[in-house]
Amino acid sequence: MENARLSLMYLMFFAIFALNSSAQYVTPDIDVISGLKISNTTYYTPYPVEPDQYFDLYVRVQAVVGSGSIQGVSCKLEPTFPFSIDNGETTEYEIGTLASYQEALMKFKIRVDQNAVTGTNNLKMTCSVLGYADKTVNLPIYVQAQDAIIQVSKVFSSPTKFNPSEVGTVTLQLDNIASISLKDITVNLDLSGTDIPFAPINETTEKRIALIEAGRSANVTFNIIAFPDAVANTYKIPITLNYHDALGKNYSKETLTSFQIETEQNIMMVHDQTTIVKNGSKNIVAISIINKAMSKVTFMTATIGESPENAYTVLSPTVYYIGDINSDDSETAEFELFVDTNENRMTVPITIEYRDGVGNSYTETQNVNVNVFSKDDAIKYGYEKAMAIDPLLIGIFAVIVIYVAYKYVLPRFRKKKKTEFSE
Repeated sequence: MENARLSLMYLMFFAIFALNSSAQYVTPDIDVISGLKISNTTYYTPYPVEPDQYFDLYVRVQAVVGSGSIQGVSCKLEPTFPFSIDNGETTEYEIGTLASYQEALMKFKIRVDQNAVTGTNNLKMTCSVLGYADKTVNLPIYVQAQDAIIQVSKVFSSPTKFNPSEVGTVTLQLDNIASISLKDITVNLDLSGTDIPFAPINETTEKRIALIEAGRSANVTFNIIAFPDAVANTYKIPITLNYHDALGKNYSKETLTSFQIETEQNIMMVHDQTTIVKNGSKNIVAISIINKAMSKVTFMTATIGESPENAYTVLSPTVYYIGDINSDDSETAEFELFVDTNENRMTVPITIEYRDGVGNSYTETQNVNVNVFSKDDAIKYGYEKAMAIDPLLIGIFAVIVIYVAYKYVLPRFRKKKKTEFSE
């Protein structure tokens, strides 16, 4: 019955190991102590163990006496930093008697200190057998701190801001902040997004580094070009890192950087003569502001200045908010002016303030020429028509004349004729 129970334990032992791919066999520094052999199927899981985590240690021992048995068998773990066993967990097994080549399986649940560093640390186990001196064996356990991290610590671009069609370089500084060396590092600069106006030039967007030792850095450089139709903006660029540790475990990390496109500004202002400006009267003067640049401008305001020739007086607010103007588009700023000048043209200074797609601020002033028309000139050039006599008014005037003649003139005329006849 006892042999059947032990056989079942060993079957379970091997089944657990077979199912747990992260388990690791233990090779002790001494495999035979006090008539006991530490089996080569002793293992722990998971592998590697991690700081501030638990792992299970399965120790299998066998009596190595040729005949008879050994008595008073016990084994005790004596963990030291970075290992410990919580209160209530088993630290010692009283096995008792083992017949010749009979085996026993012990399981320990062990905590790894949060301050453990990467490397091999020994667990001490002392076994006692009646008639033998106590012996201690070291069981090597590999700890790997989960700081297998490569970070992109710096990004250098030349130029710092790209113009459309400009070629430049981008350099990434990779820092291995882990306590172990990391290898087979692949760096991918993802320019595949449809909204990213950059492309690699004379190379791909993938770079490889064979090894970065713990605490060391390495640089990778990419040659890129900005699209000719790129507009001013800040563009987010994904970066993907893939690498392995010394045990072959794969790590993947994604992060972001950004590149900027800036374009030259080209704003033109002209007088919109849909409504002409007439001298000696109030006028709405419309200034058309045209964005001839490749990129949108935002938060634009237009401010009208005083007339350098004293040709007008501003009646409306001097600041007009325009907002955004897309590339190859225009908006209109309107100001109410009383115009009083002897000239047929006046200068209107307009100051605009705005921002581009990357947040740069701009201020510029342009003198806009505005044509001023007298009444005669407006008629002459076809902006207004000459006053015409309305036939209806003629008819009404004729009726009034006839009525006055009939009512007042004709009676007097008749009276005069009558008087002359009487004489």
